[in-house]
Amino acid sequence: MNKKAKIVLVLLSLLFAGTVMAQGYGGYPGEFLRYGIGGRALGMGRAFVAVSDDASGMYWNPAGIVGARFSEFSSTYTNLYYDSQFANMSIVLPRMFNLKDPLGKYLLGPNSSIGFTWVGLASSNYEQRSVTGVKIGDFSMGENAFLMSWAHETVGLWGVFRYGTTIKLVSQAFSGMQQESYRQIESHQRSWSGGIDFGMMFQPIHAPIFRLFSLQYLLPLRFGLNLQNIIQPGWRIRENDKDRFPLVLRMGLSYRFILRDWIPRAWTDMRNFFSNTEILFAFDKEYYENIPSGTYVGFEGVIPVKGKDFVFYPRAGFNNRSEGPSFGFGFTVPFTDKALIRIDYVYGSHPYLPEDNRFSISLKFGSQKGSNFFMGRSKNVRGKKYKERDNLLQVLSLYPNNQIDEAVKELAERVDTDRARRYYDLTGGLGRAELLFREAKQLLARGDVKAAKKKANEAANEYLPIFIEASNNLSDEQLLDFSECYIMTQKADEALAVLKEVGKISLRYYYLKGVCYKYNKDWDNAVDVFKKAVTEFENEQDRYSMVRLSFLGWSEALLRTKEYESTSIKVLELLEKRTYMDMGKLDPDYPRYPIFGDRYIVDEVQFLKGLCYLHLKQYERGISEIMKTQRYFPNLDYGVYVQQKGDQLIQALIAGDKEALRILTLEMTNEYFQQMR
Repeated sequence: MNKKAKIVLVLLSLLFAGTVMAQGYGGYPGEFLRYGIGGRALGMGRAFVAVSDDASGMYWNPAGIVGARFSEFSSTYTNLYYDSQFANMSIVLPRMFNLKDPLGKYLLGPNSSIGFTWVGLASSNYEQRSVTGVKIGDFSMGENAFLMSWAHETVGLWGVFRYGTTIKLVSQAFSGMQQESYRQIESHQRSWSGGIDFGMMFQPIHAPIFRLFSLQYLLPLRFGLNLQNIIQPGWRIRENDKDRFPLVLRMGLSYRFILRDWIPRAWTDMRNFFSNTEILFAFDKEYYENIPSGTYVGFEGVIPVKGKDFVFYPRAGFNNRSEGPSFGFGFTVPFTDKALIRIDYVYGSHPYLPEDNRFSISLKFGSQKGSNFFMGRSKNVRGKKYKERDNLLQVLSLYPNNQIDEAVKELAERVDTDRARRYYDLTGGLGRAELLFREAKQLLARGDVKAAKKKANEAANEYLPIFIEASNNLSDEQLLDFSECYIMTQKADEALAVLKEVGKISLRYYYLKGVCYKYNKDWDNAVDVFKKAVTEFENEQDRYSMVRLSFLGWSEALLRTKEYESTSIKVLELLEKRTYMDMGKLDPDYPRYPIFGDRYIVDEVQFLKGLCYLHLKQYERGISEIMKTQRYFPNLDYGVYVQQKGDQLIQALIAGDKEALRILTLEMTNEYFQQMR
């Protein structure tokens, strides 16, 4: 189904919903189908239309059954009141077949599910009396419903859209009732009738209005709608007269609060403690013929007790209809390697009727139709980009799961690169850290230093929890990226702590380490590290950017240690040979730290060379070298700077004022190194 068809279907359904609410009807047969099934849904106060992902979904919203993770058999039994018993049995079979025929694939393929439900109410020991009050016997009443549901799912960039229908066959019989002249009830016959429900469910992913929200907080959101009795069944009360079941509209939303995602990343211990804990919130609104609308609210906790094998589900709910609050719980335990048992209990109160206690038991069996299922499908359709994308989006829709990181990486780096940032925002961690780091480097290349620092800080916050884990599995390259994030934000000590974990020594390792020592004014260590970078990796094939920067860092450190003539000038002269061929322009992949406005170092080389001669008190030669900076590089940082200082230097030299020259030399040196802050 294409996007336009989906939109038309939604609009038509909502239009029909408006018609339902506008109609009036006086009479409410089929009330036994209002009792509800499934301990889970009842424990949540009947707020289930946007959940509906288990065997009870055929009752609450048939669209939801395609979201069931397992094949499931479920049964509920309860004693109601006045010798009445209520029971149901359900089975749902999600995504069972992989048919090649297009129609068969649509109806029963891997994006479709079917299910069957029986619901029955039996009441006995009713006295039958004549019109004169004479007892003429006892009778019993039985009402049954047989439901067959089908649901289909389609997924795209907008989100996951599910729709389904339930065909219902209902019957009513009065066993033991005596025929009387004023009645037209035949005790030995049943009254049969049929009807149809329709349901929808939508989970947004990239729908336009929802793009404002991070996928991490958007994916747990679902909307649901169920239209009951579009074709109305009814009980025959006279030969040509039926008492029709009422039209019902129920709509709602659900949201899973994944607690880990709502805890700051820095609170690592707390995040780990709540790593698999969730709270499901559901809200329903119901419109029922000639009855004021009902409001339903429910909660379900998901608390793994022992890994993922034993899960505890506390529940609570309430509504503004005749029922009071409900409370319940459930738990899931393994039955075999391929089967789980879930037992649910719910307690419900009622202002006029006895308390209601219900138990239900469910057997989940077969292979799980979860994230592994969709990841496998995505690999089977490699080369068919849209199909691969849609299956990866299915993996995302089941967030969180053990395939999320791989699905995000595939989408962000290969299948749907235009939305890479949005996908990485979902998982955070390493993928998002690397993306933010790359964005910070790009901002540096454009000269936007402030924005680059902000991005680098965000990236460092993503790297940090991974780094401090006991199983720290960051590669050497990722550790270098992490340390560079700290360097961008001028946190040298933190960067050095990260660099200590690097296993393989490289040119980049030495360069970043030397930058940290420069920030900390540890000039001796800076000299040592930059010298190693130059001597050990002089022939590194990186367009010499990092080798040049290491040469420059080496000369700067020597200048601070007052090693002017013997080393600093010689280093600068070596660097000169490497810079004039292409003006010493730096590769954007290796930004200069500290960060200056231009991407050239040739002006700094010339300036520092003159500064060294001034420190050696060779003032005439020093000023000559300094003035070359202005002459050769008038538009670069230090060409502009010397233009401001040149007249003062020349005047002091002409006047023979050595004290003024000394002061100017110190002033220019301090201003140069001041920028390292």
